Amino acid sequence: MLRAPPNQALPTLRQLLARVHLRLILFAVVLAALSLLVSGMIVIRNYAARNLELIAHTVAYTVEPAVVFDDRQAISDGILSVGAVRGVDCVEVRDPAGRVLANWKHPHADLHSRIEDWANRQIWPRPAVAPIRRNDTMIGRVEVYGNSEGILRYALSGLIIALSCLGLTVIATRILARRLQQDVIRPLDHVAEVAHAVRSDRAFEKRVPSSGIAEIDRFGRDFNALLAELQGWHAGLTSENAELARRATHDPLTGLGNRVLFEQTLADAIGDSVRSGQSFALLYFDIDLFKQVNDRHGHECGDAALIAVADRLRQSIRQADHAFRLGGDEFAVVLAPFSDRACVQQVLDRIDRAMARPWRLPTGAAASSTLSAGVAVYPDDGISPQDLLRRADADMYEHKKARLAAGPRGKNHA
Repeated sequence: MLRAPPNQALPTLRQLLARVHLRLILFAVVLAALSLLVSGMIVIRNYAARNLELIAHTVAYTVEPAVVFDDRQAISDGILSVGAVRGVDCVEVRDPAGRVLANWKHPHADLHSRIEDWANRQIWPRPAVAPIRRNDTMIGRVEVYGNSEGILRYALSGLIIALSCLGLTVIATRILARRLQQDVIRPLDHVAEVAHAVRSDRAFEKRVPSSGIAEIDRFGRDFNALLAELQGWHAGLTSENAELARRATHDPLTGLGNRVLFEQTLADAIGDSVRSGQSFALLYFDIDLFKQVNDRHGHECGDAALIAVADRLRQSIRQADHAFRLGGDEFAVVLAPFSDRACVQQVLDRIDRAMARPWRLPTGAAASSTLSAGVAVYPDDGISPQDLLRRADADMYEHKKARLAAGPRGKNHA
């Protein structure tokens, strides 16, 4: 049996408890801090990557007309209006051959920026890429490189809080040695449970409960502060992603869904109809004599007419229906499944009555207009999105031709 040397005093129980507590606490704090930091950085990085993809698609949608006309100043303006935001290090618009048409880069100069550049290369080795398409032909691409400033700031604040917690823990060990081991381990178990819930289940609302021990409670408050900061980052990134997603799928002038969202909704409607066996309808609209509105009153009044038409479409359709602006003066509505085709005519009648009400132009004059409408019913008029759109478009032009042939009473006025 091993014995302690004669001149060496045996450690007291308080010293043994202090050592055990110190080791356990340091290990638990470091483990919790590291797991929270790593999981937080992974979450932020994943959300930021999604954010970069949405920015790339939004820039591609914004600069597509400028790329078609090779207007590099307009491309640069489009990049600045969408891509020059926090979290983005560089935005480049390239042609199909890979040549840079325009770019924007976050300004860097000092030592901190050089560290940030290094971190950017490690965290964002590849850019988010979005193609720029024109009539299903790729005419360029957008490359968006991430900026690690936010991730570095989060890591630094987490490290400072973790070090502060470690310092508090070392001071608290002498007091904790007087208490039972279970009284010390239990609050730390709560910390580990909360860190695990945040890492595994993204439960950012979790908080460390009070333990009744001042030092542990102080650590818990710092830990909760770190959780609150992470929750704020998560909420901010979620909000930004939602806004970017909305911009990517909605028309900025009228607020209606754009062509991208229209194509998604139409494809979903076809899938739902196949599963349910119910029919739905596609309505295609064109504002009659819209060019005369622009020529006579100016583009500002033309925009007012588009907004008025969009508002009346929203008011006339049902809650289950969806309205879209496809571009120019073209609008579409995807009607929810119906059992009686008369429902389609009822919606068209409501739209006609709504369009008969005049609206106020920016000049102060009252104006009104009518819509030429085309209808395609699935599956009677087509089983693919292209067939339905082609049929509705042809029906709309027949309707327009009949309106114009009817003379002044059949024409719209503005």
